[in-house]
Amino acid sequence: MGCDYYIFKVLHIYYNDSEYLEVTLHRKRVHYNYEEQDEDEADEHYNNRVNDYINYILTPKMKPISIYNSCKFNSLSFETKYKHFVENELNKYNKKWVDITKIVKVEERH
Repeated sequence: MGCDYYIFKVLHIYYNDSEYLEVTLHRKRVHYNYEEQDEDEADEHYNNRVNDYINYILTPKMKPISIYNSCKFNSLSFETKYKHFVENELNKYNKKWVDITKIVKVEERH
């Protein structure tokens, strides 16, 4: 079963200011919705409208969420939800909590 693009929910686990581990939490398969576009339109702007639509769709809609900063989780619910998961990922990459500067949850579309 194909799809046009994916929406990923990803944790960026920073271990310095610019380098991070990227861990996928969720992946959703999505199809474009061309209901407002018709390929039989004769005007030269059709391709521009489709390209604008695709660029809009591929732009992440979720704002980044700060999960962990300054050596602590930003809320108890974040700690409950992510601590065990993050620890497992840190072990895979031989990292320790002391190495982590921040964790940010982001949306990516590809």
